Amino acid sequence: MTTVLMSILDQDEWTTRKRTLRLVDGRSLVYIDTGSPGPTLLLLHGYSDSSRSFSLLEPWLAGYRLIIPDLPGHGGSGVGTGLTVPHFTDDIVALVTALSMERFAVIGHSMGAMISIALTARLPDVVTALITISGSVRPAFPRHDPVTNGILELCDPIDPGDPFFELWHSCPHTVDPCFLAAVSREAAAIPAEIWHGILACFSTLDLTETGVQVTAPALCIGGSEDALFDATHRLALEDALPKAQSVLMEGFGHNPHWEDSEKVSIILRDFFRDHSCL
Repeated sequence: MTTVLMSILDQDEWTTRKRTLRLVDGRSLVYIDTGSPGPTLLLLHGYSDSSRSFSLLEPWLAGYRLIIPDLPGHGGSGVGTGLTVPHFTDDIVALVTALSMERFAVIGHSMGAMISIALTARLPDVVTALITISGSVRPAFPRHDPVTNGILELCDPIDPGDPFFELWHSCPHTVDPCFLAAVSREAAAIPAEIWHGILACFSTLDLTETGVQVTAPALCIGGSEDALFDATHRLALEDALPKAQSVLMEGFGHNPHWEDSEKVSIILRDFFRDHSCL
């Protein structure tokens, strides 16, 4: 079976694997649970993505139990009353509680990294390690930047073939086109109101003081060619986390776990081994 056909089958299957948690307000929060008996990892995706963001990484983390939710307003999860990091964190706490997750490491990409910081600070006795991929503590997007303008210009119905997604999902290294097509379809299904609302919340977000409260070992993974969160963001994030170490992936962009899932998995496994945090 060819690699492309295998990719198509895997990506089509992803949605059918999702489980549903009914929140107290009646909303659905959907998630993937790989069910492995190994140590638990909670993976939180970025702005406009879904749990699918980690589908390429999953095969390289065999042996770990992976819990991968669709964040509110993304994928199959219903949006709540707010689009802030605290709102999202509340729903993830509800998921952690419902699944009786007593000890786990959290891995967050981009917006998911921000939520991971807030979650780790809130649950210091539960979260044993924090890993951020392309994270930031002050994620305000620059005014009049092509990405910012592209988000502000989105209007319903959003076309998954809009050239904006080539910019939004651009990567220095080749990424599986079947995966990217599925990611773009899901991003386009998110109402423009949610796109705009999250962008507005980012404009005032500052997690510096929250980061200082993180007592767990932390690993900050970043790409040298990250066009969204550059070195300024990386340094501010590392300074905010008391027990942080960093890995700069030379030549990689904002989505290194898409560009080379195996390499990212090796970095993660080495970190867990060195810190005995699982």
